[in-house]
Amino acid sequence: MAPPEHAVEIIREKKWTVRATAYGTMLTFPFEAETYARSYADGQAFRLGVEVFEFKKPS
Repeated sequence: MAPPEHAVEIIREKKWTVRATAYGTMLTFPFEAETYARSYADGQAFRLGVEVFEFKKPS
């Protein structure tokens, strides 16, 4: 199965991480604050025309 061409994921762990996939290339951005991570994820999702997928990594 091929990876998605566009996707935005927000990962809740010790820090907040946004993983954005655009045109098949994935970039990861760490954030200290939840509000900054959500704002960035929302902006990228709007730009790419996708919804933000959120999950929490198990401890």
